[in-house]
Amino acid sequence: MYIYLMNLSNTYGQLEDYLAKLQASGRYWFTLSEAEKELNTSSKSIHKQLVPLARKKKMVMIRKEFYAIIAPEFRINGAPPVTYYIDGLMKTLNRSYYISLLNAAAWYGAAHQQPQKYSIVVHRPYLPPIKKDYARVDFIYKSQWDNKDIVQQKTNAGYVNTSSSELTALDLCYYSKRAGGINHVATVLQELAEEINPQTLEEVAGRFSSLMAVQRLGYLLEFLGHPEKAHPLKEWLNNQKHHAALLDPGANDSSSKVTGNDWKIIVNTEIDPDL
Repeated sequence: MYIYLMNLSNTYGQLEDYLAKLQASGRYWFTLSEAEKELNTSSKSIHKQLVPLARKKKMVMIRKEFYAIIAPEFRINGAPPVTYYIDGLMKTLNRSYYISLLNAAAWYGAAHQQPQKYSIVVHRPYLPPIKKDYARVDFIYKSQWDNKDIVQQKTNAGYVNTSSSELTALDLCYYSKRAGGINHVATVLQELAEEINPQTLEEVAGRFSSLMAVQRLGYLLEFLGHPEKAHPLKEWLNNQKHHAALLDPGANDSSSKVTGNDWKIIVNTEIDPDL
């Protein structure tokens, strides 16, 4: 017993020093197993040191055995921004990912307000969402995507994977309900359009899983006054076999199947961008 207490005394405070070194190197996360290995101590010893650090708001648990380091400027929020540790979390879980929807649009200056939760696209299997006061992360599942359409964005804590402006626009039109509805999508697209390269958009559409999303995006770009962004997309779509699609997949189906536009979009809702 005496030897055990002596060991605890020797290791107490080591974790705090370890976290300070990580933070000084620009890293704001750590795992339980890493700390055990680095400090050459047991998980029980680490857990004993975590309690006072959590009380002083110097670290916080994001998932089991994965923790975020809290710099002084973030202690009032209870945790650093998700971008400070999401790349580390995904690498720890050995999962490919990218930041999507409104969070991705914000990187291109196309979000009017910071979203309350992060939308992260991943492959299956299932990952439970993170629902904490200091962190809200929803995981969206895709069977595949092309790394050509992923951009590494620099943060104060390294890099994160984010969808390109073109992939972001298509994702917004596919997952419109997750992005606040088709009207909010139109509002975001009005500014995001400035960052879209028409030729690149055509290429990304060819790799995208949903033609309906392509149709919605093309229609909205023209409706919002950006026909030059949509022109190559229209020419590409004319060579694809596609059918009529609802503008708002979340609204009630329209009794009419008449589209009256080149995109074969059934306008089942009124678009009124909040600009």
